[in-house]
Amino acid sequence: MRRRPTTSLVGVGVPVLAALVLGACTAPAPPSGPATPTATTATATGTGTPTTTPPVQLRPLVVETHFDFTTLDPVALVDRSGLFVAGALYETLTTLDPADPTTVLPGLAEYTLSPERNWLTLRLRPDATFSDGSRVTSDDVIFTLARARGLGGVPGQLLGPISLTKVDDRTLTVTSPGPNFVLPAVLANPAFGILNADVVKTQGAAIGPGDSAGGWLAENSAGSGPYVIADVDPGRSVTLEPNPRWSGARPAFGDVIIRNATPARQVRDIETGAADVVLDLPPGRADAMKLQPEVSTVAITSQTSSTIAFLMLNRDKTVNTWTADPHFATAVRLGLDIEAIVAAAGPGAQPALGLVPSGLPGAFEVPEPPATPSTAATTPSTLPAPATPSGTPTPATPTTPPPMRAPAPGSPATSVPTSTTATMEDPSAPRTAEPTGTDAPIPTVTPTAPPVRDVAAAKAALARSGYRGAPIRLTYASDRPLNGIDLAGVAKVVRGQLAQVGIRVTLAPTPLAKARAALDTGKTPFALWSWAPEFAEAEAALAFGPGGHLGRRAGWILGVDGDMSALTEATRSSFGEERPGAFARWQVQMNLFGPFVPLFQPAAHHAHGERVTELPRSPLVAIDLARVR
Repeated sequence: MRRRPTTSLVGVGVPVLAALVLGACTAPAPPSGPATPTATTATATGTGTPTTTPPVQLRPLVVETHFDFTTLDPVALVDRSGLFVAGALYETLTTLDPADPTTVLPGLAEYTLSPERNWLTLRLRPDATFSDGSRVTSDDVIFTLARARGLGGVPGQLLGPISLTKVDDRTLTVTSPGPNFVLPAVLANPAFGILNADVVKTQGAAIGPGDSAGGWLAENSAGSGPYVIADVDPGRSVTLEPNPRWSGARPAFGDVIIRNATPARQVRDIETGAADVVLDLPPGRADAMKLQPEVSTVAITSQTSSTIAFLMLNRDKTVNTWTADPHFATAVRLGLDIEAIVAAAGPGAQPALGLVPSGLPGAFEVPEPPATPSTAATTPSTLPAPATPSGTPTPATPTTPPPMRAPAPGSPATSVPTSTTATMEDPSAPRTAEPTGTDAPIPTVTPTAPPVRDVAAAKAALARSGYRGAPIRLTYASDRPLNGIDLAGVAKVVRGQLAQVGIRVTLAPTPLAKARAALDTGKTPFALWSWAPEFAEAEAALAFGPGGHLGRRAGWILGVDGDMSALTEATRSSFGEERPGAFARWQVQMNLFGPFVPLFQPAAHHAHGERVTELPRSPLVAIDLARVR
């Protein structure tokens, strides 16, 4: 356990977004005619609406969540609770508008993106100061980003092959070899919280494999934001104290105690007042608490999160012959009842229709239920009839939604007709005419409901695979609830549904650290996992493609699937008006041919007690601790 230090070391946090005004941020769609591209600039132009600084509450704010981290070194954090703590300790160069996460705002720096979108100029705030009193300089930024690249992992891949050049103490440029539309959004991830280079270098920080600062950063902070680490009890709690050098608005709470707690304990502690804020209420319990007058002082907020739960089937035949077989993968897809899996995830969850999370541009959105006359209330499943090839509508049945046929093997994605529900045909036949370039047809109609389960077709696909009942281990994290959801229940539903097809699934609950380590080596055959976008752009989902950090976990390396590799890169390079259609087409093909099966997006259920009057959301880190009131 690290005890409170006698002198505070560096701590960095989230910028006060309300004090920043965006000049321009994301790349605009190109005009209809030829035009000269213009630069994109985001600047801090004012102080925002003046607000009264609240008095600091002397009693610590107690926040409970489920820890999914073993270090607080920002570059090593990939999951929500770790990034949540880092967001209170480290400022990033850019940040995201809480009201619209696709809008990138200045953080530590104003930025200008060149017309070619491959050159980013960053100008640091003049008041940016680390908690030891030293100024944040270009040298600190360059060291932080170079260290992230040198250590590899997900942050290194997110940055890509960038070049960093110092202009002066407050100005630097970041250059990419090609257009990089998303770099400003990427830099808002707390994994790129800017470190005090002089401090961490004395603790062994370096660029490359010789870095040894991770142990020190697990219990100390070295940044410029509203809080610093005061105490760490590994696996149990982290205590933060105010950063006396913080230049932003003073937080309403002094010390903050962040405790590791199961969802059940979070329910108990928020009801009794032992916790002020909890972040992992189980979905069913959250709904029940809203109706309980005895806990009327507890305020609960629920909304769909950006996290996607999915199944992964490893494509490497040396890992598992069956999960790598396209007919077997088709049997899994056809044999799942997604709506039943969503129900198992609890209230607030919604089907994931593709790999781009709902809410991001290019996502397949589940439409809001239409308002219907009361006379139609007895037939809620009646849907509009699809048109036949001749254009004549076919009758709709009152209890079975009409199917939408996904593209047949070898056919272009534009063969998807208008409908609200998809039924999958067998896509496991060789693809002989699949489009791969940006000039290929782009689908204009996308699914608005999950595929209809087809057990007979699933059994037929399974028979073609030659599968004869070998056990298939389904790995999931046994000690990490997903937004309060126990994944064991979801895994059991998947096992039961596939058993009806003839697939023998054995459950393999595994501690998170061990399960992730196996996934990272690409040696897990079948997994129930989750992912949240590392930045608020559809391009984050391309990590599922061949060679991406998620694709590699499935044994899907570059060169294994040339068609999907080409389609993924064409989607990445799409621009302006063509970009949403390109991502729609990519998702249609991934749903058919990729090694992932999107299942659902869970809801996030947060609660706070009577000491808290405002619980501001933050796009990447759940809540913004500095702005809690």
